[in-house]
Amino acid sequence: MLLPIETLVRRMRGRELNSRARAFVRDEDGGMIIFTLFILVCMLLAIGMAIDTVKTEFTRIKLQNTTDSAILAAADLDQTRDPRTVVEDYFTRAGIDPATVDINVVAGIDSREVTAVSRLNVPTMFMDMVGIRQLAAPATGTAKESVTDLEIVLALDNSGSMGQNNNARLKLLKPAAKEFIDTILSNEAKTGTVAISVVPFATQVTAGAELLKHYNVSAEHNDSHCVTFKTSDFSTTSLPTTQALDRTAHFDARQTRQPPRDQDLVCSTYASRAITPWSDDAEMLKGKVDAMVGQGWTSIELATKWGTALLDPSAGPVLNAMIDAGKISEKYRGQPFGYETSESRKKYLVVMSDGANTNQWDIKDPYREGQSPVYGHKVNGDWRFSYFDASRSGANKYYRIRNNAWYSTPDGDDNADQMSWPDVWNTMSVKYYTTNILTVAMGGNANTYYNQIVQGYASSTKNTRTSAICKAARDKGVIVFTIGMDTYGQGDATLADCASGPSNFYDVRKEDIGAAFASIARTINQLRLTN
Repeated sequence: MLLPIETLVRRMRGRELNSRARAFVRDEDGGMIIFTLFILVCMLLAIGMAIDTVKTEFTRIKLQNTTDSAILAAADLDQTRDPRTVVEDYFTRAGIDPATVDINVVAGIDSREVTAVSRLNVPTMFMDMVGIRQLAAPATGTAKESVTDLEIVLALDNSGSMGQNNNARLKLLKPAAKEFIDTILSNEAKTGTVAISVVPFATQVTAGAELLKHYNVSAEHNDSHCVTFKTSDFSTTSLPTTQALDRTAHFDARQTRQPPRDQDLVCSTYASRAITPWSDDAEMLKGKVDAMVGQGWTSIELATKWGTALLDPSAGPVLNAMIDAGKISEKYRGQPFGYETSESRKKYLVVMSDGANTNQWDIKDPYREGQSPVYGHKVNGDWRFSYFDASRSGANKYYRIRNNAWYSTPDGDDNADQMSWPDVWNTMSVKYYTTNILTVAMGGNANTYYNQIVQGYASSTKNTRTSAICKAARDKGVIVFTIGMDTYGQGDATLADCASGPSNFYDVRKEDIGAAFASIARTINQLRLTN
């Protein structure tokens, strides 16, 4: 059966369209393959560039490590071989042609500086396809060792919290501080003169009779040897021997005892609490650390003030006088050095505490010196006290504490002596006096009397003073390290503010105190890579 012409034409056109559609699909498949291959090539090139970069970085790290090791060994003053040969040997052993290294050596009588500049061109594997045939791996470094005179102060917390739990913290501090001393002094032969001073601190800092006698200190008593500084004293590291200083009263500010106990005195009389100035006798210094005991409150600012004073040139007359007296080695004559900028002279202050500033006290005028209204005498070793009130009418002006009544003569009559104020505080605590003598004789409130007699210094004042003296030290170029041991946040702000920088403050648990001291010792002793 024959189809109409129109039907045949439509069928022919349909076949043609289908054929063209199929051809179009085949053409599109080819385009996608090309696009996919292009993306794949780009990805491979990116991966290849990363591989080339990593390979170059590994080479650079190896080159830098070799450079650092080589110059450190070559700059060592104990190195007897030619520094240039030492550097070349290091590169040869690392498989690097020493001819590619530019070496410069500057040597003096007591110093040596070695600089090495090297560069390797690393062939590329993939970047070559885009015209980059090699990448540069440069390395440079300078190491310098010089005979360095070190002046170091260790200010160590001896407060009561250090002795808690069977001296748990002191038992960890002592070996850490002793290892620090050994580490510093082990390099003495090649680091010049090293002077270490140890400043134990608690409620106060006991300067010690030998050190304090060279300063212009008031003479109300000679039973203990501390100084009560004024606020202005904390704005300077200087402590001239001509400056008038107030000796801290010898007294117990907190307990109600007669007589006061040694452990309760504001200014400790323990031999272990006295400052040990300017020494490189490792065994003696370590013995000083071993003898430390934990009692009292915390006064970081006083330790820092005394520490900076021992580093300040104003202490020169004191040091020289102690040398003349045979108390300090002759090698230290002329120190402490000035603050001039010098790679060969460094001053360090290391302050360690387990907490925040707490309390400090002294006796106000007019209760510091002169005659008191107290009369006393002993019977079979026991004190008998009377209180004298000149303003009373009549003859009975002596209140005998033992008899609870007024008499015309003190208890003991002619055997009783009028006591000076220093004698009173050496015989009884302030609270014993205000509670058991003054209020008994005169009435009134013991706390009111106490506040009239005792000057207290709160933590806020002490923190401000710490900040001031630490800034004064840093401004002079003293490098300050601080360690907070088991502080649980208490005192961290003060210690961090005192340090020369964030990396100079160590906030550690007690178990890590050794690592903190070891790190500081390494920092002080290490050769410095200056580039």
